[in-house]
Amino acid sequence: MHLLKPEIPLESRKSLVPPKRRVAVSVDPKVFDGYVGRYRFSKDDILTVTREDDRLFEQRTGELKSQIYPESQRDYFCKVFDEQVSFRTDGRGIATGLVFTQNGTGRRARRIKN
Repeated sequence: MHLLKPEIPLESRKSLVPPKRRVAVSVDPKVFDGYVGRYRFSKDDILTVTREDDRLFEQRTGELKSQIYPESQRDYFCKVFDEQVSFRTDGRGIATGLVFTQNGTGRRARRIKN
């Protein structure tokens, strides 16, 4: 950005933190059934989680649908965008809510009862 606008200072290499390297792990796809549903951030901002065969997807209102990959049984990440989804579950493994993190900022959402 400094090249386009010289008034924007150059960043020090020491201040740049490389993104965390995320690695997909194997999870029984039956677990996904407990996560499929809709999660509300606000009245008009909803994240929908769907399952297609052995793959899990997330889509926020007005955004593109993206596949999410398991980092653990409850923590998932997107390979295309800097997004992570951590499901909060009850004793049966059914999600009651989630934390959606995008570009380092996390937001909580409650599951909407259908």
